[in-house]
Amino acid sequence: MKKKSNFTITTIGQGFPAWAQTAVQVPFLFLIAWETVRTWIETRKTRPAKRCRTVSIVIPTRNEEHHIVRCIRSIAGNPHICEIIVVDAGSNDQTQSLAREAGAIVLIHERPIESGGGRGGQIKAGIDKASGDVVAVVHADTILPENEIDRVIAVLNRCPDIVGGAIGCRLDSSLTRFRFIELANSFRAAFLKISFGDQVQFFRRSPVVSQNLFPNIPIMEDVEFSLRLHRLGRRTYLFGNALASTRRWEQAGYRNVSWVIKNVAIYMVTRLRQRPDTSRIYRRYYGPYR
Repeated sequence: MKKKSNFTITTIGQGFPAWAQTAVQVPFLFLIAWETVRTWIETRKTRPAKRCRTVSIVIPTRNEEHHIVRCIRSIAGNPHICEIIVVDAGSNDQTQSLAREAGAIVLIHERPIESGGGRGGQIKAGIDKASGDVVAVVHADTILPENEIDRVIAVLNRCPDIVGGAIGCRLDSSLTRFRFIELANSFRAAFLKISFGDQVQFFRRSPVVSQNLFPNIPIMEDVEFSLRLHRLGRRTYLFGNALASTRRWEQAGYRNVSWVIKNVAIYMVTRLRQRPDTSRIYRRYYGPYR
């Protein structure tokens, strides 16, 4: 018997005082009510889409030997998953061999960041290889309970106007400061429909591939893809229980929070008038910490 998700709207603000938890839940409850009404309206006037039955998982990696097996095993048992594709950027540890032993297809994608390298290029290579009706992008340090894939299939089949979205995540630390990051992530993905990669982005594969929508840029690929995806249809946010690592937040501290907020804002403004230099952003982000 599959384990049911224990993540609901009531976990938003978890760890805060009761009054604060109730307060932060209110806007999300209004959003859910609106989305429910909108779904009812859209399903009455939208032609049924091809039913989604299979899911390809794409996992970009680089030196992830300590996480990759746990990540693959967390989702490998779901019957909708037709393949797990690990796209490795030239790891010098055991990532590739461990992924193969865990049952994944391993692609090597080792390119300079100026010519299709970096995480966006890896993910795009995995999407081009994928054969499932749906693609879900999972980071190697994320644990995705297999029942979340069932929810993705269910919402896409129930709502033909929805082309994709993201699954909410918790951070694997009990510290209160990470609850604020979770809240900010949920607000951005739910209301602005701009998701980050550790929130497990998913989408119908065929229209994304046919229109070449996924950007092969080294960084900000998750933000750019969120912005592009609206061209195809409605996006959604599932309040899920993926478990994401806090290692990056702990490594760089609150510098990382301020850097992300500042540079995402700059990126979104810059792209209105010109193509942002993502290679430069990549070096600014990873240079000091690698």
